[in-house]
Amino acid sequence: MTRREVLLLRALSPEPGHMLTRSRLLEPALPQALDVNVRVVATHTENLRKKLATVSAEHDWIRSVHGVGFAVDPQARQDT
Repeated sequence: MTRREVLLLRALSPEPGHMLTRSRLLEPALPQALDVNVRVVATHTENLRKKLATVSAEHDWIRSVHGVGFAVDPQARQDT
């Protein structure tokens, strides 16, 4: 995992199930980035999802709600 992905996962983890907006995740995930679009959070989240899938492909660890944000899924839904 990259440093930014670790920071993003840390920002999502303290409150599993709690939805955080892209803008709320921007500062913890990219602390020294200047003038960055909030869309970059979605890009890093997608990369993080792919890496977590290598650990357990049947779980969706990060939940997203279009137009709202992201949350770590405490139930780690299983696709069947």
